[in-house]
Amino acid sequence: MEKIIEVKQCRKCGADFDITDRDRDFYKKMEVPDPKMCPLCRMQRLLSFRNERVLYKAKCAYSGQDMLSMYPPDTKAKVYDQKIWWSDKWDPMDYGRDFNFNKSFSEQFNDLRIDTPRINLDNTNNENSEYCNDCDDLKNCYLNFNVSHGEDMYYCSTGGYARDCMDSFWIIQCELCYECTKTFESYHCFWCFNCYNSSDCYFCKNLFGCKNCFGCIGLHQKEYHIFNKPVKKEEFEKLMSEFKFTHENIEKTKEELKKLDQKLPHKNLEIIQSEDCIGDYITNSKNCTYCFDVMESRDCKYIWDGIINDSYDCLNCGSLPATDLMYQCVGAYNTTNIKFCFRCEFSSELSYCEYCSNCKNCFGCVGLRHKNYCIFNKQYSCEEYKKLLAKIIDHMNKTRLPDGQAGEYGEYMSSEIGFIGYNDSLAQYRLPLTKEEALKQGFKWNDYKNPNPEIDSVEGKILPENIEEITDEILNKRIKCEQDGKYFRIIPQELKFYRKHGLALPHLCQDCRHYARMAQMNPRVLCDRKCSNCGMNIKTTYSPERPETVYCEKCYLESIN
Repeated sequence: MEKIIEVKQCRKCGADFDITDRDRDFYKKMEVPDPKMCPLCRMQRLLSFRNERVLYKAKCAYSGQDMLSMYPPDTKAKVYDQKIWWSDKWDPMDYGRDFNFNKSFSEQFNDLRIDTPRINLDNTNNENSEYCNDCDDLKNCYLNFNVSHGEDMYYCSTGGYARDCMDSFWIIQCELCYECTKTFESYHCFWCFNCYNSSDCYFCKNLFGCKNCFGCIGLHQKEYHIFNKPVKKEEFEKLMSEFKFTHENIEKTKEELKKLDQKLPHKNLEIIQSEDCIGDYITNSKNCTYCFDVMESRDCKYIWDGIINDSYDCLNCGSLPATDLMYQCVGAYNTTNIKFCFRCEFSSELSYCEYCSNCKNCFGCVGLRHKNYCIFNKQYSCEEYKKLLAKIIDHMNKTRLPDGQAGEYGEYMSSEIGFIGYNDSLAQYRLPLTKEEALKQGFKWNDYKNPNPEIDSVEGKILPENIEEITDEILNKRIKCEQDGKYFRIIPQELKFYRKHGLALPHLCQDCRHYARMAQMNPRVLCDRKCSNCGMNIKTTYSPERPETVYCEKCYLESIN
């Protein structure tokens, strides 16, 4: 049981937040001061630095050639095409400089970040998958984001080890899945949410080990069920042979599933095979507190999306087998003992670094590879490095922050020096703000819009419901999204998928479809509530004012057995 030893006030939002004995032990181990902002504001700052799914047409600052980029063309950053960025055509050490003790660290580090080339897209070892970002080991994929080890996947975000899947979010080890969210080790599932080891299921939620189910919720090891009622094989097959995946039928079925969902109890938190954990969607983990979407992790706190050990305040970090001792990092993989870093990998003993790979003992560096004992991209001996680093940290501790508080060291970079707008970042998806709100809070906002090609367009709402009526001519047209008015295209592989499975064309653009899938997941905020069955006090992501019936884990498991 953690013991509160101090209550602090967030310098950003003014909310009180606790420092426990466990927190203080971790900060001492990492040799950092207590944080100055509450956990949610710290996470919002990390989120504001990460752009996964907004792509722009731009030109490589090295070659002048056209390229896709996660940065808009009017960015201050110097952006190189990924093939050039990873080549030996330039040297990050050429941008090295001395530390100036008459200026703040943040001011100097930002100058280094602006001068040193950045990579246009975060992709590795992909084949025929140019229109993707933050992906690796993909083949024949299009508009995937934060996906690894996939083949023939389109419009998917987060997950991997999947093939022949489309329009899905958080899927792992799946095949032939469409419009699925939080679905794992499953085959041929359409419109499924939080399903495990299932196959041939449609419009289902919270299934485990099920087959041939339609419109079902909370079933375990069941087969041939329609809206949670067992049916004969022939009846199920008759339904599937007659059911047409038109927009009218799809929306009608979703509404029926929603009505069923309102009648059934909901588990307070999705925690599976884990010990001493509090958060949501935690799997095979131990001692993880206020963590969301973590697996194979231990001794962590305030982690969003990770496979990581002994770490605090990290976003989308970690991988097996060796990622630990991380603090306030974004997108760092296979690292140990790193702090305040962005997109670093296979490295250790780093602080305030970006895009450093296979490095050790570096501080305030950008884009280095296979380097040791560097500060501001300049090489030092071991003795020189340690001596200068101690002086810099002392200087940072005395530097005043914009709000007048002392102590520049121990905080992640200010959002004011980011290269992306809040509206392009993951922060907008998780913690949305208006432009006025974002600017008032010190975030940036991107007003640049990609130009639309001048080609024929069609309203999504007047598309034929029957896929058999759709001709190849649709490939030469734009479709206007019914929700946000943006135009989108249908690619040949996508049309082939719709035809194969008898699916009506989407009326919404790929972004609106993605947001709809994200909306199925509860906000990443823990609330106090009572179990609707036994009355026990519980933590849950279902806020008290919501109408759902919420059970503690014990009552929930008893209700489905």
